[in-house]
Amino acid sequence: MLAPFARSLTYMLALQMMANTNTTKEAVQKPPPSLYKRVLPDSCTAFSSSSGKRIFASALAHNGLKSFYSLIQQFTTQSEPAYCGLTTLVLILNALSVDPLINWKGPWRWYSEELLNCCLPLEEIKTSGITIMDFACLARCQGLQVEMTYAEEDGLSKFRQAVKEACVESSPSSFPSDGLFDRNQQESSINTPSPDEKLDKVLAVSYSRKVLSQTGSGHFSPIAAYDPESDQVLILDTARFKYGAHWTKLELLYDAMKPIDTTSGKSRGYALLSFPDDKFGCCRLSSKSEATAVQPMSLLFSTKLSQSPARKKYKDFLNKLTQNVTLDMVVDYWTQSPDTSVWDILKPLSVPENQDQRESVNALHRLIDDAWENIDGTHEAHYEELIQQESNGKAAKGHTNILHSIFVVFLASLEERSRNAIVRQAQHDKKTHSDLSIEQLLNEASLIATEIETSDQNDTGCPKKRCCKKRRLERWESKATT
Repeated sequence: MLAPFARSLTYMLALQMMANTNTTKEAVQKPPPSLYKRVLPDSCTAFSSSSGKRIFASALAHNGLKSFYSLIQQFTTQSEPAYCGLTTLVLILNALSVDPLINWKGPWRWYSEELLNCCLPLEEIKTSGITIMDFACLARCQGLQVEMTYAEEDGLSKFRQAVKEACVESSPSSFPSDGLFDRNQQESSINTPSPDEKLDKVLAVSYSRKVLSQTGSGHFSPIAAYDPESDQVLILDTARFKYGAHWTKLELLYDAMKPIDTTSGKSRGYALLSFPDDKFGCCRLSSKSEATAVQPMSLLFSTKLSQSPARKKYKDFLNKLTQNVTLDMVVDYWTQSPDTSVWDILKPLSVPENQDQRESVNALHRLIDDAWENIDGTHEAHYEELIQQESNGKAAKGHTNILHSIFVVFLASLEERSRNAIVRQAQHDKKTHSDLSIEQLLNEASLIATEIETSDQNDTGCPKKRCCKKRRLERWESKATT
């Protein structure tokens, strides 16, 4: 009599186990979350709401829109979840009418996030974002003057002054203070802009969203307007997929800068950015520089600020030499000690997915091979074991291997004239290398040379002794005079 019962019990247990298994599979296969925007908390007022429009009208009446019109023309959405800092800077650079001196698409020169390739690797920024110090470094590299301030307990008045400096016009508005204005007077003001109205300073803030009762953690955005009547600022939130532009209390925003940024160990803060009018300071394009240029952007390597000590150590080695540096010296430096590797100062970039970019990288590798053979006929065959041992997984097939990297560092260690002679001799001997490959390899060496040269120049928080734009401008002007 118990046998049928036992079979039934076993069958029921088996069904339950199957159900649990299916439930587990469903949990594993559960699709990732899908979100469409967030509702602004009560601490913020949507720019497009009725209340937001009233605050805007008050800001207009009190001359608090100095930055608004230039910024709103460039307002855009960050292309990566962690790109808020980059997008804020791109927005500001374009609002300040800074010429990047490089082509964006076709013949057009314009800033976009992928052009901000100094100070930190873009791949690293995609995952971890940037600090206010990184932001200042990137801004300086593009020729901006930066007044950066960390939030302090007694610094509210200083922040309010920075807001007014960026957002409040010094000359009175032509509109009545009650916000009601005559149409003819309005059109006259709009159609006859004064040359003095050109935007000169923009304020960027780094703050904690949590203090504003928003979701997320650290964030960057520009401040576009200020209404002294309600003491509110307009945040052009670059994460428009999450929150639109909104007003919030100035004091609350300042409080949102006080929490410690776990990456830097310091509070967040704000930066006043301006673009000087002098030729180099840093760095307005002169009238004779009219050619098209290609930015010295690395196709082979990325570098980090944390690698500066290793670069300084190598710089000290070069400075102590009593004779001209040779390829053998550089190879020995990076290979003789188990504690020293060229990967201490740079990192090979991943193989590009784009076919054209991948071919450009391969062309650079072939050029390096030929240039090496002109100096040392043994070349890579002699160092095959070294490539396998020293790469240590960092230079898989298609990447820039350790010898390619050491050779670029060797070029970077030479005077510019010697560097050019070696690379162009390879082009002359083989007749197969394009001018574009020659120029790019020289750019690669120039970038590394600058990193080595400035490895001990960190007093301004920026690793560049000369900003990236200044170096590009100098290269342009040297071409224009030859």
